[in-house]
Order: sequence, then C-alpha cells, then structure tokens
Amino acid sequence: MSSGNMICFTDSRETPLFSLSDSSFLRLEYDNGDCSCAFCRYHSEEQVEIDGKCRNIRQFAKQMEKNGIRYRPMSEKKRKGVRTHGKI
Repeated sequence: MSSGNMICFTDSRETPLFSLSDSSFLRLEYDNGDCSCAFCRYHSEEQVEIDGKCRNIRQFAKQMEKNGIRYRPMSEKKRKGVRTHGKI
C-alpha cells in the first residue's frame, strides 16, 4: 500500500463526498454530540481499513447513515483531544 493512494469516500448511493490520503484520519460525529476519529488505510478503490477493520466503502456509508453517524476528513492537528478507536 502506497502512501500516494487516495481513499474516496461516498454516500450509500455512491455519490462522492471527499477523499483522504492513505494513512489519514476520519472524524466520526454521533447524534449525541460525541466525536471520535478513526485511522484509515487504503486497500483498493472499494476497500478501506478503518481502525484495523477492512470495510467496503459503500457498506460503511450505509452503516453510518443507518446509525446517524456523520463522517468527514480530520487533520492530525485537530485530532488532539478526540478519542480514538470508537465503536463504529
């Protein structure tokens, strides 16, 4: 896996949302106001490792929508003070 790869996140209908570079962080925002961050690694155009678990990007989007969890890119600087390894 090259650090030059981009992870292209979509919604459950495959509409592009944003891209993250390999080995970046994703911010997860829950309905109750809590936030967490998840470390992401590129596997393929359709697969991403999120906090150590390999996931299909579209299935991940469906799960997040079902659970009311919003997600977006997070810079490493902004990661301070946000818990990691959240249950997703």
